[in-house]
Amino acid sequence: MGPQSFGTVLRARRGAAGLSLRGLAKALAYSPGWISRIETGKVAPTLDFASRCDALLGAAGELVALAQAAQPDAHGLLRPAQLPPDTGKFVGRHQVLDNLNALLAAAEQAGTALTLAIDGPAGAGKSALAVHWAHTIADQFPGGVLFVDLQGYTPDGHPVGAARALERFLLSAGLAAETIPPDVSERAARFRTLASGRPTLIILDNAADSQHVKPLLVSAPGSVTVITSRRRLTGLAATAGAHRITVGPLSPDESATLLRTVLGTDRVAAELTAARALADRCGHLPLALRIVAERLATHSYRRISEAAADLAHASARLDALTDADDPHLAMRAVLACSYRELPPATASEFRLLGLYPGTTISAAAAGALLARTAIQARHCLDDLVALHLLEETGPDLYRRHDLLRDYAAERSAEIDSDADRSAAARRLTSWYAHTIDHACWTLAPNRPIDRLAEPPADVHPLDFSTADAAGEWCDAEADSFVPVIRLAARHELPAAWEIPARLWNWLLLRKPWGIWIDSHEAGLTAATAAGDTAGQAWLSMNLGEAYRQGPGDTDRARDLLQQSVDLRRRLGDLHGQAWAGTCLGFTAADEDDPDHALPEFERALRLFEETGDRHGQAVVLACLAEAHALLGHRDLAQQSFDAGLHLTRALRDDYAEGALWARRAGAHHQLGEYADAIGCLDSSISSRRTAGDDWGVADALDRRAEALVLLGRPDEAQQSWEEALELFDRLADPRATVVRERLTG
Repeated sequence: MGPQSFGTVLRARRGAAGLSLRGLAKALAYSPGWISRIETGKVAPTLDFASRCDALLGAAGELVALAQAAQPDAHGLLRPAQLPPDTGKFVGRHQVLDNLNALLAAAEQAGTALTLAIDGPAGAGKSALAVHWAHTIADQFPGGVLFVDLQGYTPDGHPVGAARALERFLLSAGLAAETIPPDVSERAARFRTLASGRPTLIILDNAADSQHVKPLLVSAPGSVTVITSRRRLTGLAATAGAHRITVGPLSPDESATLLRTVLGTDRVAAELTAARALADRCGHLPLALRIVAERLATHSYRRISEAAADLAHASARLDALTDADDPHLAMRAVLACSYRELPPATASEFRLLGLYPGTTISAAAAGALLARTAIQARHCLDDLVALHLLEETGPDLYRRHDLLRDYAAERSAEIDSDADRSAAARRLTSWYAHTIDHACWTLAPNRPIDRLAEPPADVHPLDFSTADAAGEWCDAEADSFVPVIRLAARHELPAAWEIPARLWNWLLLRKPWGIWIDSHEAGLTAATAAGDTAGQAWLSMNLGEAYRQGPGDTDRARDLLQQSVDLRRRLGDLHGQAWAGTCLGFTAADEDDPDHALPEFERALRLFEETGDRHGQAVVLACLAEAHALLGHRDLAQQSFDAGLHLTRALRDDYAEGALWARRAGAHHQLGEYADAIGCLDSSISSRRTAGDDWGVADALDRRAEALVLLGRPDEAQQSWEEALELFDRLADPRATVVRERLTG
């Protein structure tokens, strides 16, 4: 067993001390959301935080030691620890484990990288084997452990692409989002560079085929890559020197051990012949055996022979999960037995859960899907956990094997009406749309975005009392956003374009480029197919901003933004034209072209004045002040700035005033007026602190430090960077790595 992570140990010690998450947060004067991100491994703990926890929980230095291990290394990079928990009931596979250890020893002796391709039928336990072995060797890798479920066999045909996986890996190693290149080959090169000199363990779970993982492979000596797939990845053996390991069913002895682990030695010994028959009829597949064994464990009165007889008469209809060379590998029969034991209401809920496109679902989302309250949904989900048809992974979070999702979806298609399935999809996607609407409004209430109408009567979205809570929910659900959008698109529901449009404030804050672009590409396609011109206009503008801010593809951005302007004109939407025009101005400004930016901003200002959007006026006045300054129009620049400042103060919009001062500082900086830039940044910091805009404060502190360095005041610069780093760390913002590098450099 590899070493436990800081978050795992903290959660265990907190529980042992009888402290809730909020109780610990109150005792330490930290936010519950930040502690939650630490416990789930989304952000590394600071040494100060670890010391406080160690003292409060009596950890005798254990937490401090783990926090020190999680600090950036000599390269300024973090050491990710992303392995899922190891199963406490892993059995057998001794020969395979010995083989894996021998291959690792040989690679270490030769000073080479090791690539392992584990294949086998669905339900054979490939992922469990990879995770179990990884836990035994995880502490050997200075570069940490990276894990991604590539979802190569999702029903919607949208596995996690190499570009998205590389983005996650680079972010988890501590690279700032803005430094990650847009091209997949460039990302792969950056990833290989990071692995050089930092041996890393990489688990690529559920790969579709060899091409799926090729960009994710590294050749750095000491690094180990483990790939699991239902396909035989022969291509990797030929092109990447991968060692192929096929995992088949368990041996009869291993199957018996698994049954004894779950049911107890005496119960299996009392019906040994029936236990052997049961294992045979499960095809000796670990997943099938666990499902049946867990069901028997909850019914102590049931005999093993009865379960074996049930399987003997079940028809094998799950064709995709039947090995053509071995008809005994029939998962459908096993799953059907568990399904038949469900009460009618629970069976219906199990089927509808097959519509959920992700792998992990919350009780609240399940409640929306099933038309239940979160409490009612939790009871249903707990029942399914007891039958091994779901796995509980955290508070109100549940994960299910893709085989179970496939089976549930198939049963739903056979039994449930199209109307019931569409209604469930509508409830789920509407719940996400309205919860996102609430969350992103809470994140930035001063940024005017049209709110959705009231949700349907049977949809009860979450509300958020603080920006921290709203941001934490979005962060936790991020991987579900794009699959849910695609589900809405398949059912031709407006949530397909409502969700990406309402994600705007979170996207601006977190800058998750892959999610931003994928969500808007899918939503724009759906809005276009549905003929929703307003939806097309919003998403083409937001997508243009993604290409401008992220990959820096100003040509693509300009095309999308011009498309948005044209659509707005067709709708007669002057307000939308103003925002799309403002973004065209941003694009010109990014290209150091104030001559073209200026007329766009002037046109936008007239439209904002005509439509009465005073917030929009304030934004554009700040842009005009910057453009005029760069063009040498000092009087006009001052007039625009003064007008913007007057307007933000009249609106009592501290957030907008902070942005105004920051943009003014940018113009001074470009003109070499560093002292003036610092004065503006000080004003920006003051306004943003009043507004509670921690990210804006950190950004201004970072830029202030840059100006101080240019003025030859390094000590003051270091202090600004230290303050910025503390905020970026607390916000779990990847820009912390850039600031940390500046401090160490």
